[in-house]
Amino acid sequence: MSTWMQSTALALALTLTPAVPAQDEVAAWNADLDAYLDVLTTAHDNPYFLTPQAEFDRAVAAYRSGLPDMSYAERVTGLARIAALVGDGHTWMPMHAIPFHNPPMGPGFRSLPVRLEVFDEGVFIVGAAAEHDELLGARITRFGATSAQDAHAAIMSILPLDAVNFAAELAPEWLMQVEVLEALDVIDNADTVTLTLDLDGATRQVSLEPLAADQIYNWISAMDTGPAGVDWARLDAPVPFWMEPINGAWRTVALDDAVYLQIAEIRDGSDTSYGAMARAAVAQAEAMDNPALVLDLRRCMGGDGTLNAGLIEALSQSPVLNGRGRIAVLTSRQTHSAAVMLVSDLEQTTDARFYGQATADRPNHYGETNFFVTPNSHLPLLYASEYYQTSHAGDDRLSRTPDVPIAYRFADYAAGTDPVLAQALTDLTE
Repeated sequence: MSTWMQSTALALALTLTPAVPAQDEVAAWNADLDAYLDVLTTAHDNPYFLTPQAEFDRAVAAYRSGLPDMSYAERVTGLARIAALVGDGHTWMPMHAIPFHNPPMGPGFRSLPVRLEVFDEGVFIVGAAAEHDELLGARITRFGATSAQDAHAAIMSILPLDAVNFAAELAPEWLMQVEVLEALDVIDNADTVTLTLDLDGATRQVSLEPLAADQIYNWISAMDTGPAGVDWARLDAPVPFWMEPINGAWRTVALDDAVYLQIAEIRDGSDTSYGAMARAAVAQAEAMDNPALVLDLRRCMGGDGTLNAGLIEALSQSPVLNGRGRIAVLTSRQTHSAAVMLVSDLEQTTDARFYGQATADRPNHYGETNFFVTPNSHLPLLYASEYYQTSHAGDDRLSRTPDVPIAYRFADYAAGTDPVLAQALTDLTE
């Protein structure tokens, strides 16, 4: 479902100060912006749905006028801010390599040697290079002189402004990119970053040097691993069931009180179609003494939305499950794109009850991931090309809020527990 436009001159270590005259350098960045705006305004159904065109044009003009005095990182983040003004969760700029489909490598920024995650209680360190393992579990209160709250707000300004939950999912990765922090004036020096921490109730400061630019995280598995080749440590906690590795796009597991269907990507399997999988899972749930199905979409960032009809048909035509409150759907800020389309269909055609956190983006949203690579700086930029109305025309919700909202807490992550699944199972057994 994705269109990939690849450059012929992709490299990880992009030169931070291009070896061309300053005037030509600025002209190259202006040409990159022109090329992106051309494809954006041609392919996107409505790039001004959130930001009026006059305001958008002023932002573009301000970026152009500031280019001569900007650093490489400031030019990159400035371009990201323009993409963010479009607003939808399919129009944005990656700040690092994206670990699938052999895409462009990104700006070549360096990462902190600790992995971050944003929970309801704040920004926490959930992974670290082995020499910093004593920092695991610390809550970050400051990046340099900037509060963690203000640092997070700065990062959110260069992420999709309308898809706020999806932006919040991406934000921890951006907070780890030291050149991004410097470009946004969060820190003064990208070569050494001072963090103020709350660790076991005590305040501590630590200065960290970034990893090498070629030590790249797999951001899809944000809390599971560190960069390849780095001796990595993570919290000594059991991996909750829903975060365990999945062999394929989905898995169906018989639990004591329900059949658990977890979908990581909406697509056909190598041996089984998506529709056949759905029918089999529903039949398995119907055969239980007390029929119940848990559909977990918390790790589903999308796929082929045209396949959703197979699952919807199987569920809506099941009198044993549908109409009796026997379907629980779990969502998070990773529930994105085609998964949101599925959520909207489930909301309209079944009596499913929703648990967890709000979805990544709107039921009615601009989607379809397309990649564009700037011709001179070789930077990847995403843009949407289709409008998906999966709800009624007047539905302007930013996300689908769960019927049973459950906080995303560091304490649960540190303990390896899953309060979302636990609550759903408790309700299904009542």
